[in-house]
Amino acid sequence: MKTRFDNREIQNILQDYDLGILQNSKEFKEGAVQTNILLQTTKGKYVLRYYENRSKEYVLFEVDILHYFHERKYPCALPIRNIHGSFIGNLYEKPYSIFEYIEGKHIKKPNSQQYKELVKYLAKLHNLSKGYRPRYWEFRQSHDKQYCWDTSKIEAKRFGSKSKAKERLNWLKNELNKLSFPNSIPKGVVHCDYDIANIKFKGNKLSGVLDFDDACYTYLIYDIASLIYYWCWVRVGKLNFQKARNLLKNYSRYRKLSYAEKQHIFDALKMVSLTYVTWFFYEKYKGKDILKKSKLELNELDQIGKEEFYNRLFD
Repeated sequence: MKTRFDNREIQNILQDYDLGILQNSKEFKEGAVQTNILLQTTKGKYVLRYYENRSKEYVLFEVDILHYFHERKYPCALPIRNIHGSFIGNLYEKPYSIFEYIEGKHIKKPNSQQYKELVKYLAKLHNLSKGYRPRYWEFRQSHDKQYCWDTSKIEAKRFGSKSKAKERLNWLKNELNKLSFPNSIPKGVVHCDYDIANIKFKGNKLSGVLDFDDACYTYLIYDIASLIYYWCWVRVGKLNFQKARNLLKNYSRYRKLSYAEKQHIFDALKMVSLTYVTWFFYEKYKGKDILKKSKLELNELDQIGKEEFYNRLFD
C-alpha cells in the first residue's frame, strides 16, 4: 500500500464503471511497487490497481497482453473497460485499472502437484507468447544487457564517490560482456516475476497467474532462468542441479527447448542476478548489499563453468 484511498474516492472511481455500489475495500499487504485494493461491490469482487510510477503506455502494454492471453484461454485477470470505453483511468496524475478478481488461494509452499502446475503454466505462457511482440513493447524494461547497463549508469550518478561508482560500473560492464544471447534464441512476452506470490490455486489446480507489471518482450529463457533461480538456487542455498533438471523436464513436456536456449540458460541465470544488481545498484535491499550477493552467485556459476553447467543440466 503506497497511496491510501478512502471509500469516497473509490466510489468516485466506480462511477465510471458498471460494477455496482462499493460495499467494502481492503488493501493487499503483498506487492512491492504498486497499490492494490480489493473491492467488494453489490455486483462482486474486483481489484483496483493504482500505478505509482508507470506511464500510460507502460500500462497499455499490460492491457494488450492480458487480452491476448485471455482470448487464448490463459488464466489471467482481465482489466475491465469503463463506461467511456477505456481500460485505464487517471487520478492525481497517475494511471489506474480495475481488474477481474480471480478466486483461489496463494500457497507459500506448493506440494509436488502444485509445483508441476506452476511449471506447466509457464510453458503454456511461452507457447502463446513466442514471437508475439505487442504494442508499446518499447516502453517496458527489456531485462537484457543493454537495459542493465543503461539503468546502472543512471543509478551510478547517485553515488557521492565517483571512484566507487566507476568501480561498480567497471565490474558490471565486465560481467555483462561475458554474456551471450544470439538471435537464434526465441523472444516473446515473458512474465519476469513468475513466482509463487503471483499464482493462485484451487486445490492442486492453478486458477490464475497475476501481476504482469514487470512483463516485457525479451528472451523466453529469462523466465526459465528466474524459475531456476528462485526454486533451485536461492531458496535451497547451493545451486541444486537435480531440482533444476526436474524443473526443465516438466517444462519440456509442454514446450521443447531449442538447442540455443539450452546452451544459454547459463547466461540467462547470470542475467537474472545482474538484473537485481541493476535495481539496487545504489541502494541496499532489506539491508543486504545486492552487488555483494550477486558476486557470490556469479562466482559459483563461474566455478562450475558454462560447459559443465550444460552437461549437468542436460546430459
